[in-house]
Amino acid sequence: MKFSCSSVPKRAISAICTTLLTTMSFGAIAADDIINNDEKIEEVLVLANHLPSNANNVGSSISSINTADFARQASFDVSQLLRAIPNMSVNRAGPLGALTQVRIRGAEGNHTLVLIDGVEVNDVGSGSEFNFAHLAGADISRVEVLRGPQSARFGADTIGGVIGIFTNQDAEPGVKTHVNLESGSFKTHYGSAGASVARPHGDNLWTGQINVSRMISDGYSVSTLGNENDGFEDSSARGSLTYRWGDTSLVKATISQTEIDAQGDEQDFDFPSTATQGLVIDADQNNASKQRFANLLLQTEYFSWQQQLSISETNNRSRFFDAGNLVSGLNGERSKIDFQTSKLVQVSNLTHSLLIGAQYEGRKFENIYPTIGGANYAAKDRQRGLLGEYVMQAPNRSIALSVRADNNQRFDNATTSRVTLSQNLPQNLRVHSSWGQGIANPTFFELFGFTPNSFTGNPNLQPEESTSWDLGLSGSLLGGSVGFDLTYFSADLTNEIETVFDMTTFTSSPANQTSDSQRHGWEMSMDTAINQQLSVTAHWNFLHSRDADAREEVRRPEKSGSISFHYASTNDQGRISLQVAHNGKNQDIEFISSTSQDRITLGGYTLVNLTASYDLRPNITLYLRGENLMDDDYQEVFGYQAPGIGVYAGLKARF
Repeated sequence: MKFSCSSVPKRAISAICTTLLTTMSFGAIAADDIINNDEKIEEVLVLANHLPSNANNVGSSISSINTADFARQASFDVSQLLRAIPNMSVNRAGPLGALTQVRIRGAEGNHTLVLIDGVEVNDVGSGSEFNFAHLAGADISRVEVLRGPQSARFGADTIGGVIGIFTNQDAEPGVKTHVNLESGSFKTHYGSAGASVARPHGDNLWTGQINVSRMISDGYSVSTLGNENDGFEDSSARGSLTYRWGDTSLVKATISQTEIDAQGDEQDFDFPSTATQGLVIDADQNNASKQRFANLLLQTEYFSWQQQLSISETNNRSRFFDAGNLVSGLNGERSKIDFQTSKLVQVSNLTHSLLIGAQYEGRKFENIYPTIGGANYAAKDRQRGLLGEYVMQAPNRSIALSVRADNNQRFDNATTSRVTLSQNLPQNLRVHSSWGQGIANPTFFELFGFTPNSFTGNPNLQPEESTSWDLGLSGSLLGGSVGFDLTYFSADLTNEIETVFDMTTFTSSPANQTSDSQRHGWEMSMDTAINQQLSVTAHWNFLHSRDADAREEVRRPEKSGSISFHYASTNDQGRISLQVAHNGKNQDIEFISSTSQDRITLGGYTLVNLTASYDLRPNITLYLRGENLMDDDYQEVFGYQAPGIGVYAGLKARF
């Protein structure tokens, strides 16, 4: 869903602002290969299909990040890590803790499905998007990004792709603890502590995890016209308990909760208009939001069929205040039951695997608006889905085929499919390709509205639909020391939901567009090991994203990329990572009614970031990181100021 700036009034929407890239490690082909006793063990990916697959034998366009691969750092902002993945547009509406959106391959923010340890966490109450600000204190070990439509496997809201986030799951015998402490610029302070335990029970195993964190920051003034700092507070707790028996059976319970309180400024839409009309000005506003999810997972095997049952519930609560007074609120809840059964058959050097699954999803929504009685309402709906997937893997080839049928309560049913192919070629080359369909269901806002005197709903909306394909060539050069990947993709979006302004009633309402939106582009990436101590990773993107009126989509640069250098001392006691990231010029929405245009071009910018770490002892690490070291002055959203230089120091101890 998007706003059409040519048809809506110049009114406030959530402006999106990016900040800094953290240094990280990214590989084009096998980003986190493990070197052990001089033997290269290829990376295994879990998002590509239901069968864990070697990275060099996957037809999908997929990238991964392993946080152990670069300068040791106590905490990682996932939204910042994602900026070094090909064709990812990350936007943050202000300072740390503000609304953070991610777009993949030019798709919309609510076209990205986010999974944390396998649990869907998109917020039903906020247009089915996930706010990455809720991951500020998370103990992340790995991230996978699967690009392209994935509805045939994961259901709705996957037109752009899927982001899988995996937290640290220590299963070493005994009791392990860790403590992280960090302080730095903008009076930012962070602390976390955690423990893990693993206890044998005969031939079986109990494991448990718990992690708590707290972050506070005074922030900075988001408004270019003011000097009031916009601060942030985050508290989070995550825990899990697992019991394993046999080789393939387990039961696992997980619970997670994060609470954030983010201060912010506002766009000036006072009437009559003022000199700052349409611009961001200082204000005493804040957003207090809470996200909680729980999951029960059961895996076992009967008659050589692997069974998996997942029961999860996600709750989101947001409250918006102005000068301490409640302005509005949102509640969203998702209940999900997912059952899958799969069978693997090995015939000579061929692996065949078949998965059959059924899924039920119930959603509830509540809109809270104290001053407008007609805006207060609650609604709910449900979806049911059946899916099947077949995977064939050979030493030099893999094929995956997925089909899904969804039954929707409020709008048309949907059938989607996806096929991927990977084929090894001579000279250490490999061709990979995928074709798929994706859907994004209308949100509760779009179906039922927000406030009856300004934004009304449209219960006749149909899901947005997309068809996409990509074709890539990857391989290695110079005896395998240089890896590369070059991928072209093309996608079209039909039934796009766009907000239209009615000049007779002065209200806005969403509608499905009759014309298609077009997106295509190139993704180029490489990684190389100069020697045992120094490695280089890089990527570059070209993105052509146009709406139904052939206008450039906002907040999606046509050119972007980064190059990173990673150095480790001979004894691996010290590490340094340097990254140079470029974000090209892009379009944004301009809300100043005294001007004739409704778009503005924001200039490109280049960020230089550095992270260094040193192990005082095997279990104690000191680290230092610098962000935007060249103090580049830029805006990623019109009117919202990005932060300047940031320097942070911390300690991580493990016992």
